[in-house]
Amino acid sequence: MVGDQAEAERFGFTGSPTILIDGRDPFAEPGTAPPLACRIYPSCTGPAGAPGLDQLRRALQAATGAAG
Repeated sequence: MVGDQAEAERFGFTGSPTILIDGRDPFAEPGTAPPLACRIYPSCTGPAGAPGLDQLRRALQAATGAAG
């Protein structure tokens, strides 16, 4: 749980929900300041409140080096 802006900056929090794989946010956008806010994920149908299953699968495959 991230309680304030200082914690958001310390943890590199990128909004809620944040999904970490081995402590890394595969959906983080480089150069984005850590917000203490809700997060919007891009999807093929427009903005979404969480990544889609295909996006999650690709992130897990990239993290493990597995082929699709």
